[in-house]
Amino acid sequence: MGKHGEKVTSSDEQNIIKEDSKKKAEKAEKIESKELKQNKKRKKRKILSYENVPIEEYSEETVKFNKRILKKTIIVFVIIIVLFAGVFLIANRSKFTWDNFSTWVSVNVLGSNKGEDFPVDTLGTTVSKGNFTMIGGHVSYASDTSYVELSDSAGRIINSQLSYSDPILRGTRNYSIVYGAGGNGFMVSDAKETKHKGTTKEGIFTADVNDNGYYCVVTQGSGYLSQLTAYNNENQKLYEYYFSDYYITCVSINPSGDGAVCTGITSKDGGEETKIYQLNFTEKKPVREYTLSDSMVYDTRYISSNKVCAVANNAVYTLDLTSDKPKVTEYNSRTLTTYDFNADTNVLSVVLSKSGDGRNCDILIFSSTGEIEKTLKWTDRVDSISTYKGNVGILSSGTAYILDDQSKVISKADAGNDAKALLLYSSNDAYVLGISEIRDISIDK
Repeated sequence: MGKHGEKVTSSDEQNIIKEDSKKKAEKAEKIESKELKQNKKRKKRKILSYENVPIEEYSEETVKFNKRILKKTIIVFVIIIVLFAGVFLIANRSKFTWDNFSTWVSVNVLGSNKGEDFPVDTLGTTVSKGNFTMIGGHVSYASDTSYVELSDSAGRIINSQLSYSDPILRGTRNYSIVYGAGGNGFMVSDAKETKHKGTTKEGIFTADVNDNGYYCVVTQGSGYLSQLTAYNNENQKLYEYYFSDYYITCVSINPSGDGAVCTGITSKDGGEETKIYQLNFTEKKPVREYTLSDSMVYDTRYISSNKVCAVANNAVYTLDLTSDKPKVTEYNSRTLTTYDFNADTNVLSVVLSKSGDGRNCDILIFSSTGEIEKTLKWTDRVDSISTYKGNVGILSSGTAYILDDQSKVISKADAGNDAKALLLYSSNDAYVLGISEIRDISIDK
């Protein structure tokens, strides 16, 4: 029976069966086509997958979780950078002062000290090579009549008159102090102007200044052999100390301005005895004392907040100011001919001659840690030495040379027959002090 009770014949049944089969086939074909389309979509999505996981398998929570990880990673990275910058600024806080920054802007950005370029005549009768240095990136010198700082074009940034019969110049990265040895006058300058001119009651033995303009002056002491007086950069007295047993010959004030190292000399048992005092400006007595027998110290310099190099007639003494015993680098029968201290990099260079005429030299380069970084050889006499970062420049018989770490000549240039001192201010550029002028040369051939 069919629908509505109608009678169905066998031929009709066959037609109905065929019709049903056709519909089922069409339905199956549609299902298969739909599945093929879905598979194609999945394959396309897998190409756009992240970390081999199809996009449709990512949940909203997974995306949020990954965003949180990324955000935390960025925060940690920023914190590390800030901490690193903070440590760097704290370690170099003496350089990043408002006074130093304003000096740099005034001279290098707003400066109008234009000159007619090098060579330029020096003022005064003579300039010793010890009074020829770099202050604030500018070549500076002290003569018997003037203290002068020159711009890149040889214009005079500072030109202060002096009346010291025996002027001594001590310079750092940003400041200088000039005093008359045995006299009563001294002068403190930065890289753009003279900050202070002072006088003392007694004759001056030695003086020093640091990168922030803190300075100290050592004089004859009333009733004592020597007297040290320390000042801040406002010329206010910070500290005084009196030495009763030793004449102080050199002094170095520390980078923070709260202490100093003084070197004194006395005669003992027919010979000379040197004592190095470590002073803390908050203490009444020296923190440490180092006694050196049969040594005469020519110069002392801070190479870090806790380390000092002392250049003597027979050795270089490296003092770790947390230790009671200095490290000694002996000359071993070699003669000190010249030395240089780079205030920018705290690198000490010492030239030692194996022969009496100053030839056959060993050049010792001490790093800012007080260790010998490299040893070079030179067969001729070295009249002057200067370093710039990793480069070593020497002046020898009127010629300037740049040496590599194996003592080979990288480049050279004529410095002039009257050349007395060399100052590298780049990898291959230097200022040269002659008898009556300063020259600018390129050591690139």
